[in-house]
Amino acid sequence: MVDISLFGWLAGPDGRALLARLAAADLRESNTLALLTDLRRDLPPDVAGAALTLARLRQRAADKFSRADALFFTPDALEQASGEAVSGWRARRFAAGGCTRIADLACSVGGDTLALAGLPGVSVVGLDRDALRLHLARANLAAYGRGADLVQADLRDPLPLAGVPAAFFDPARREAGRRVFSVHDYTPPLAVIERWHFRALGVKLSPGVNLDELEPYTRAGAGVEFISHDGDLKEAVLWAGDLGFGGRWASVLAGDGSGATLLPQNIPAPPVDRPRAYLYEPDPAVIRAGLLGELAAELELAMARLDESIAYLTADEAIPSRWARVWPVLDWMPFQLKRLRAALRARGVGRVTVKKRGSAIAPEELIRRLKLDGDGAAAVVVLTRIAGQPGVLICGEPGT
Repeated sequence: MVDISLFGWLAGPDGRALLARLAAADLRESNTLALLTDLRRDLPPDVAGAALTLARLRQRAADKFSRADALFFTPDALEQASGEAVSGWRARRFAAGGCTRIADLACSVGGDTLALAGLPGVSVVGLDRDALRLHLARANLAAYGRGADLVQADLRDPLPLAGVPAAFFDPARREAGRRVFSVHDYTPPLAVIERWHFRALGVKLSPGVNLDELEPYTRAGAGVEFISHDGDLKEAVLWAGDLGFGGRWASVLAGDGSGATLLPQNIPAPPVDRPRAYLYEPDPAVIRAGLLGELAAELELAMARLDESIAYLTADEAIPSRWARVWPVLDWMPFQLKRLRAALRARGVGRVTVKKRGSAIAPEELIRRLKLDGDGAAAVVVLTRIAGQPGVLICGEPGT
């Protein structure tokens, strides 16, 4: 467990030199004993353990932060932190809303503080009740050459934020190392925002948040944005006050952090019909936002759903889009193992990738039971429901 004095040593010249040496070492779990044995020749056990843990956290953080090799984390803080692409996207929402003084509430080690402090002409104050995390946040801001006022405070108490009109709030969604899913179990619970009176407020939520639990806030004018990055659903954000809106948004970000937002237009979902020439899998942000009709309108396509309960769409044309992945449909049928195996062999297929939505069959189990020889063509097998019944589609690779 890192404390403030141990962090001070790691952040000093000797600690930074040690961390630089570890960055070039083999940090695999299988090498733990050798690494600790070497470190403990010159260092106390707690220092050696903390340095190794931080070095590994920096490796893991490289997918989220461009300067991960200079940053400080705790395991829980890194797990909950958004990557730069997502936090930058959210920060730009505040900038577009004209916010110039912003509080980062439950700022932890400063991942979102960094993004907000990087906005031109914006001043930021970060609040957290954990003194150690505030020390880490200060060091992380320095690594990016950015600044913010950092204040130790418990968000359940009156906030020391007179004159700060906008805030971003990231409640803890872990307890004893395990994720919590209800907004009532966040730390502090989401209901704490009912005491606050910010002109503009954004709240980070779990991507699988129960939308019924948000109804008191959406009824009062807040909107929910679902954000995906490189095809992975990362989070939901509750936007309230001046940043509120009606309904749900779906935002899709590319690897470089650029992106676009699909807005609700009250367009009904496409009707259910048989599979057509192409299968569309909407981006998970589109699915969570319930914007299948808006997706069809965006693509200007006559689309259909395969099933009332499944988000797969189908159409006669293939249109490349950031909003969905597309596969050519080679064949489809009710699911029956012998029939599927025969259809694959008739096409000379020896290798398959299995996707599923609405099926209880595990992909690896299906591959084992198909008993393909591994030679010949590759195909994508999609297990799903078609008009209420178990079905399967044989598809080509995306773009073929």
